Amino acid sequence: MKNALTNNLLVVSTHLFLLLLCSSFTTEVTSKPKQKSCSVVLEGGTCVGEILTVKSSEPVRSITWMLDGVPILNQNIALQNNGVVVAGGNGTGNLPNQFANPAAIFVDKDGSLYIPDMSNNRIQKWAPGASTGITVAGGNGIGSGANQFNRPTGVAVDKNGNIYVADQNNNRIQKWAPGATTGVTLASGIGAPTRVCFDGNGNLYVSAQDDESVLMLANATGPARIVAGGNGTGRNPNQLASPTGIFVDGKNNLYICDTDNTRIQKWAIGANSGTTVASLYTNPLGIYVDQTDHMYICDYTGYAVLKWRLGAPSGTVIAGGNGPGSNPNQIKPVGIFMDDHNNLFVSDFDNARVIKFSNIFTGSYTTLQGGRYTVKITTTSGCEVTSNPIDVNAKTVPQISITANKAITCSSFPAEFTATLTNGGSNPALQWKVNGIVVPNAHASTFSSASLKGNDVVSCELTNSDHCVSNAVVQSNMITLQDPTALPSVQINIDVNNVCKGSVQTFEAQTVNAGNNPTYQWYVNGLAMSGKNDKFFQYNQFQNGDLVSCAITSNAPFCQANTSATSNTIDVLIKPIIFAEVMIYTDEKKIYDGLEVTFTAIAKNEGTYPTYTWKINGQIAYTGGNSFSTNSLKNNDQITCEVSVNTPCAITNLVSSNTLTVNVIKIEKVVPPNTFTPNGDGINDVWNIDELRMFPQCTVKIFSRNGVELFSSTGYTKPWDGNHRNKVCPPGVYYYVINLDGRQKITGSLTIIR
Repeated sequence: MKNALTNNLLVVSTHLFLLLLCSSFTTEVTSKPKQKSCSVVLEGGTCVGEILTVKSSEPVRSITWMLDGVPILNQNIALQNNGVVVAGGNGTGNLPNQFANPAAIFVDKDGSLYIPDMSNNRIQKWAPGASTGITVAGGNGIGSGANQFNRPTGVAVDKNGNIYVADQNNNRIQKWAPGATTGVTLASGIGAPTRVCFDGNGNLYVSAQDDESVLMLANATGPARIVAGGNGTGRNPNQLASPTGIFVDGKNNLYICDTDNTRIQKWAIGANSGTTVASLYTNPLGIYVDQTDHMYICDYTGYAVLKWRLGAPSGTVIAGGNGPGSNPNQIKPVGIFMDDHNNLFVSDFDNARVIKFSNIFTGSYTTLQGGRYTVKITTTSGCEVTSNPIDVNAKTVPQISITANKAITCSSFPAEFTATLTNGGSNPALQWKVNGIVVPNAHASTFSSASLKGNDVVSCELTNSDHCVSNAVVQSNMITLQDPTALPSVQINIDVNNVCKGSVQTFEAQTVNAGNNPTYQWYVNGLAMSGKNDKFFQYNQFQNGDLVSCAITSNAPFCQANTSATSNTIDVLIKPIIFAEVMIYTDEKKIYDGLEVTFTAIAKNEGTYPTYTWKINGQIAYTGGNSFSTNSLKNNDQITCEVSVNTPCAITNLVSSNTLTVNVIKIEKVVPPNTFTPNGDGINDVWNIDELRMFPQCTVKIFSRNGVELFSSTGYTKPWDGNHRNKVCPPGVYYYVINLDGRQKITGSLTIIR
């Protein structure tokens, strides 16, 4: 059955707002219309939760239930097969007045229909009496985009007008805000979501057909969690097979169309399994349960809608039931919905239309609150009459709780118990019990006995003999007494451990069974601390590994075997004081006037994200990282650095470096060396001219005695190593030409010695 449902129709649960009304108190009132007379009798119980029943002398067309003169429920009664097409019915297509496989439907308080147009992948809204619908979600072709659907199969609308869609083949639930052009995915990865519905608290439920489960999104926001099924396909009470239609009643019961198992399962929210409340031979796709426990079932393969009393072996056809066809009273229903006036709307899958059936029946109503109830009846002949009133009182819920002035008892200090009543009635009766056995003549609101001992269990029973009581006899809580062998105890806690040396640490002693003013003595490494006799102990002279404990003496005014107790021991952790350091240096061996020089700071115990403040002659030159560069040094300038540290337990937050006094060389004349020894011994292996660092654009050329150019560079960052084209130049005399800045030229000779 699952494959047929998945391939041929959208399986949707049904929201039917049909309320049956029953009763049992009797009085008769007769109206006097101009040409007709009719009578109506209202019977029923006078306590909230009991059933009221209305009876009419003629067939009834509508019922209006009233509480204290205000209408609370309007009903068009007993269904006739006189369906009228109210949406579609213009053949299969994608025009505004057409559908292609309309699926489950939803009717809002204004009477507007929301219809998943499954094969057109859109949601159509039809206002009451409209001849065409408007697209309020989808309609952009088949797909998985935010503005698309792939088989929309169920729809529900919240009080704010947000539209929730079961996007079946995309395995997701989409939410479309009013007027939105795209939807938002609330839940994805759901195996063929088929139907969506709300409970009274705004939680959203989803039937997952392929996952054999029903999910709930709390407050319609998620995440989704399984509340029924999810245990594989099967007929066991904890299993489902292609769940489709779903409904949650006011008692937090979930009703599920277990389609391939041809049954209806009732599943309390939070339960691990369900109960079969209807067994069919055909496939149920939609379900609604009214407050009188009547179910309304959408029977797809039976071409009908059934009314089925909870607990009954079978149901009654109230719509359709005339086989397949195109007449308004012939339907193949995949979705049903009933509005506040008990008009039944059916989505006719094969005939691309939605049909409305007028509904007339006589029933009952279960009262939900106290007040004066009446019923206004309109009969099929047009007669209107109002019933006799019945005054209904709210049921009281008796409650009793007991307290004891102490938990430990003995003959010298017996415990005393007091009973507190809520809704005890006009003449409450009390009976005290010990270990479940009635205590003779113990009927007062207080109770005490010198014979009580440890482990005795005391309780009290309340009997309320008034009318409209939910439970006449209720039991109190139970109090178990303790023997006087209980000892006082003390537990100590530290506010914070592993602190810096010298920090104040606070200990607190928490006592049990020690009275309201016990004495305290604190110990450090087993030595009593003088003057430390409060529940709080503060100290700042701890050493790492010190052991702290506390002893108490109880002053409890009740039975105790011993009045002293010693606490647990806490090992105190102390962090040492940290000394931060910083040293600065520069790699420059010679500092020339105008040369950019970089200084570097090496810090120790500086913590995370330290701040470095560089100073020249005591004046701040730079604040930032651990390196600092400048080209404006003067001879005898003093460079220092201060580091702001954040190391825990540091003795200071600011440390200063050593002082570097710079010797700035003023270049008067560049004098290149006249020899160098490139023999690979690491000494004088290159023709180094340190002063050329101050002339970054200088050109250096070296020639052999024959005028052959052996070396040429712009700038002199890499000194000549005595090679030419990777070959060693022989010892001897060579000549150089150095152009410093385009104006100054230096020439001369140098000798290679190997």
